[in-house]
Amino acid sequence: MRPRDARAVLFWIATTLVLIVALQAVVHRWVLTGIAACAYNAWLLSRPRMIRVFRRLRGERWERSSGYFIEGDY
Repeated sequence: MRPRDARAVLFWIATTLVLIVALQAVVHRWVLTGIAACAYNAWLLSRPRMIRVFRRLRGERWERSSGYFIEGDY
């Protein structure tokens, strides 16, 4: 695991826990806190950076030349 991937995962976990604690202290409703935490996680984990992190964790290899750049003679 790359150090910056570890930092990204640590950021995800830490900010989710901070959000849960802060919202629970403010609204005192576990259901609303859970919904907000799920929405935050859905937003954060759908970012391209986090998608790449989890692909690397699964062992998928991302090729720069696959699909984005057109290869061939011009």
